[in-house]
Amino acid sequence: MKTNNKLIGYIAICIYACLSGISFAWTKRLLENDIPVFTIVLIRLLIGASFLLIALKLAGKLEPMKKKDFISFLCLAMGEPVIYFIGEDFGMKYVDASFASVIIALIPVLVAFAIPMVYGGRIKKSLVAGAGISLVGIILMSFNKNGFAFDIRGLLLLLLALSAAIWYNVFLQKLLRTYGAFSITAYMNLIGAIIYLPLFFIFDFPYVGDANWGIQPIFDLLSLGVLCSACSYGLYSFAAKQLSVEKVSIFNNVAPIITIFAAVYMGMEIFTARKIIGILIVVAGVLLSQWRFRTK
Repeated sequence: MKTNNKLIGYIAICIYACLSGISFAWTKRLLENDIPVFTIVLIRLLIGASFLLIALKLAGKLEPMKKKDFISFLCLAMGEPVIYFIGEDFGMKYVDASFASVIIALIPVLVAFAIPMVYGGRIKKSLVAGAGISLVGIILMSFNKNGFAFDIRGLLLLLLALSAAIWYNVFLQKLLRTYGAFSITAYMNLIGAIIYLPLFFIFDFPYVGDANWGIQPIFDLLSLGVLCSACSYGLYSFAAKQLSVEKVSIFNNVAPIITIFAAVYMGMEIFTARKIIGILIVVAGVLLSQWRFRTK
């Protein structure tokens, strides 16, 4: 049974990585239609929260939040989606996508250190080695002849996103001991939407009417809400419960591979030898991170 749970966990995290990679394409199209950042995040969180709360309630699977855990849920939501999306989305305005992907790829390396430091236990060498190797692959895929273009504002915002992701994983580890993965995701989306609501009215509300609304943006928002904010985050938490937060964190580095495949499919990019080698290195690093070394 334990083996079956692990297999299901790996299937869940692979689906998460695919949805996470495709989400960049949907977000990019929304930004190209002049839909503001806070508007995108608020709508996807509202859709995600509504979808999960209704589905879990109908299925009788929604776990009530205990008062003593509200602060933990608030801290979880402040990490992701609130601070993480602010750091990542606004940071992208000052750096190119390749540089951003390298900074975000540091998340698994730091999570491999953070979880044992907070909750005790030893740092797993295979996780650190695998995350480090996958980071090399990300750099190889992202680097181009012009190097990396960024300014200090973008770097600081991406470091903010990096810190928020580590914060999120630390509190996720704590809440998974008591709650189911999808109940955690439902409350996380709901709290995140409540926090984003005043930001939407302050910064985005006057400009919402200027956006290029149509069938495509509505489809992209629905996809982000249901498939990413609800299902993707839920699958990440579910996989973390079956495997471990440290092990599933490194699958974030698979997302850029999916993004490249999606971009090639849509005619936005082409495969190069460097990208193919980088993809193989990332996959090797991810596989190494899941290996359990046995010593006498």
